[in-house]
Amino acid sequence: MHRPHSHPRLQQRLSRSHEWWVYGSSGTLAASGIGWLVCHFLVKSAALGPNPLEVWWLRLHGAALVGFLIVFGTVMPAHVVYGWRHRLNRGTGIAMLLVIGILALSGYGLYYLVDDQWRSAASTLHWLVGLCAMAVVVAHAILGKQSAHARLRSGGMARSELRRQHHPARHKVSE
Repeated sequence: MHRPHSHPRLQQRLSRSHEWWVYGSSGTLAASGIGWLVCHFLVKSAALGPNPLEVWWLRLHGAALVGFLIVFGTVMPAHVVYGWRHRLNRGTGIAMLLVIGILALSGYGLYYLVDDQWRSAASTLHWLVGLCAMAVVVAHAILGKQSAHARLRSGGMARSELRRQHHPARHKVSE
């Protein structure tokens, strides 16, 4: 009997619509962060002070964050856990989790830190890691698709091996 979870593509690979939600929410998050950076550092005048669009970019960034966290929460149970158990794309997966964790903590700090020196350091860390995050997302997606294509071309694992990895207790060898 064929079980849906016995095939790595069915558990590991996101559906096309799920992929679009991931790319859409993270793309909106990145674009709004870049919009804020441009307004904050490049499009401001000494006479007028901060660019009035900065606050709107931050509002969009916060809204995109809510969407991203919902989508990220849907990716954790199947995609991340399955990938970890089966040692798939771990390097960039770990990098993704670290980047998301650093961005979440530094973003929280930006919202709640009142000391200007700490807030400035958190801001710099947040936008530097945020810019790096885009490269990590692209690398993770490309390497994941390449490894999936390689597994398909090579015939992947035998179903019996997949079942042993997914349910090791059922397939113990008697001694």
